[in-house]
Amino acid sequence: MKAKSLSSVTRSIDLTYPTNRAITVVTLLFFFVTAGFQFASGKDVFPALYSGLRAGISVFFAWAFAREIDPDNELSAFVAAFTGCIGFMFFSSPLLLALLLELMIIRIINRSKGLPARTMDSLVVLLLSSWILLQGGWIFCVLAFLAFVLDAFLPEPNRSPQIFAGALFLALSLSVRFLFFSGNEREKIIIQGTGLPIFILTAVLLFIPLIFNSRTVTSKGDLIGIPLNPLRVQTAQMMALLSIVLPAVLQGWSGVESLIPLWGAVFGVSIYGDSKLLFKKLIMVLVRQR
Repeated sequence: MKAKSLSSVTRSIDLTYPTNRAITVVTLLFFFVTAGFQFASGKDVFPALYSGLRAGISVFFAWAFAREIDPDNELSAFVAAFTGCIGFMFFSSPLLLALLLELMIIRIINRSKGLPARTMDSLVVLLLSSWILLQGGWIFCVLAFLAFVLDAFLPEPNRSPQIFAGALFLALSLSVRFLFFSGNEREKIIIQGTGLPIFILTAVLLFIPLIFNSRTVTSKGDLIGIPLNPLRVQTAQMMALLSIVLPAVLQGWSGVESLIPLWGAVFGVSIYGDSKLLFKKLIMVLVRQR
């Protein structure tokens, strides 16, 4: 990825890079296959194209999330794209704005471009999370608030967005008052999901080794060419894990569906990393037995 914009959280796709060309092809392929299948199933052209667009975006987001939470392994992102594709087949209505917000806050924390978030980045996160909050997505507003707070205390702290964190805290306070004291039962939290605890626990257990193995990071920031800070990368990984677990615990399977590409990324990089680790251990055992 090569960054050329004024933002510190947006990353452009350099099509001269082989893996970027590959994910572009995979995204377009999934778009056309899904749209074609929907059209063949009897849907009109525009609904079919919209389904294909949502499918392509979901697979791309799974790949993009994986590049952020596992920056040292480019191939793991393609495993994530595959698991994201499988996830979309079962949960076909992710919240695209929530996915965009999650990608931005993860980049604010890990600083994959190498620089702190700029005022415009923080403003976009504030506006986006506030809009989602108005639609009832208070959980994503909490995650955005945490991202601002963490960014102010991690190595090379960025305290300039504190005013945005304060604005989000105020919005959340008003939202909590409405949710729990308005008498509107439809807005209250419902914990649900048969089999969901096993699904969540599996994701957590598979992902933990990646967090521990990220104590050293060789990937460099796009703009400065200096290796990413391992603590920031690990914190971004934990934020990604919290981002999928919290909606799932509080909203059940609908919470899973809202961020299914991020689930695909977590499972994808975990499967890749754990398989790689097991393969290395197997090789060591075989060598010792000789």
